[in-house]
Amino acid sequence: MRATDDRPLQWSIFLLVALCSWHGAWMLNQQEPYEFLRKLSDNLAYYQYLPALFVDGNFDRMPWVHVLENGKGLSLVTLGVALLQLPFYLLGHVWANGFGYNVDGYSPPFAVANMLSTAVYTGLGCMLAFRLARRFSNEVSAMIAVLLLFTVTNLFFYAVYEPGYSHAYSFFLIAWVCWSALRVQEEGRAVHVLALVVSTSLMLLVRQLNLFVLAFPLIVGAGMPGGLRQALRHVLARRTMLIPALLLALLPWVLQMIYWHHITGEAFTFAYGKKGEHFEWDKMVPGLVLFSERNGWLIYSPFLIPVLVTLLLRAFRRDRVALGVLSVVVVTWLFYSAWWCWWLGTSFGARGMVDLYALLAIPCAWLVERAMAGGFVPRLGLALGAFACAELNFGMMARFNWLWSWHTWNWQKFFFEVSLITTGAD
Repeated sequence: MRATDDRPLQWSIFLLVALCSWHGAWMLNQQEPYEFLRKLSDNLAYYQYLPALFVDGNFDRMPWVHVLENGKGLSLVTLGVALLQLPFYLLGHVWANGFGYNVDGYSPPFAVANMLSTAVYTGLGCMLAFRLARRFSNEVSAMIAVLLLFTVTNLFFYAVYEPGYSHAYSFFLIAWVCWSALRVQEEGRAVHVLALVVSTSLMLLVRQLNLFVLAFPLIVGAGMPGGLRQALRHVLARRTMLIPALLLALLPWVLQMIYWHHITGEAFTFAYGKKGEHFEWDKMVPGLVLFSERNGWLIYSPFLIPVLVTLLLRAFRRDRVALGVLSVVVVTWLFYSAWWCWWLGTSFGARGMVDLYALLAIPCAWLVERAMAGGFVPRLGLALGAFACAELNFGMMARFNWLWSWHTWNWQKFFFEVSLITTGAD
């Protein structure tokens, strides 16, 4: 179901989410803007490519790397997020020059610009998630669904509390890929082909596990009028756009391979493998990824339980859209369950699943739509459930400590924190 013109609503969602994210990140970090980008964490890992290029002119020993036997430091993450942050880095450079700050890539103007970067991409991701959800539900349900996912899940944490992580960026890219793919299927305009090719390249560069996201447009597109052949015809009809799109999409990968070869001597490098980190397929723990006190996905974002139930019910009825979403969620979940560090370090909930929330906006919209059509009691239940989950989410985010991911964290400590939130204690 598609609206005729809901652009004001789309941009309202973008502005609301972006402004809330930027303001929230600044309020949390305004006391230490000089240290925001210097903290030794994944935030720095994704960002460090930019000051290494523009300030140091040296990629051999960036600050957050794994040191190899050759003495060079290998970044465990790719430069995909840094490319997305680049326009905002340049904005920070202008601000720093104009207001007399150090132009070192880490001073407050760069920190504020970095927060703005995450806020903008989170807002764009929510806007595209709305576009996806409203295709298969109504506008009101899609809007409520997207705003719920932003406020009652750990998406808010990675937009505001840890804005330098890759998850908000991957969330945006997955939304862009899926929306562009459906538009290519329907119309095949040149701009949609360009968007699909470029967004897919960036999505895979940021996280290679995102490859499985392509199952969604393939499954859904196969059931649309004309099937996948029509999508292929649309792409081939835009040959003049396809070639420059492919060249543009290859550019980030060429830059990444140049970096890998410079550091390791290999054009393709599994960076985590150089550190001895890998998948353990004989030790998969899918139940812990969902329900462990150590960052269990549905423990820290319980609102997703009815969303996933709604998804499963639609999938059992062989709804292609539901099957497409479910296939991506299940495969991603199983892969993370096989990772040696299945709790993903200092994670608030299973942060790897945050990337998929644009797709989960679809079953969330179905849930909202069903509640809205069910009368007073279902509406009240949805409202009360969402309010309780929001209280829990914001309370746990405010209390979060990296020790929660450690082996000493247990259910007794978890419920103690929950009790403090429910009683309003400090």
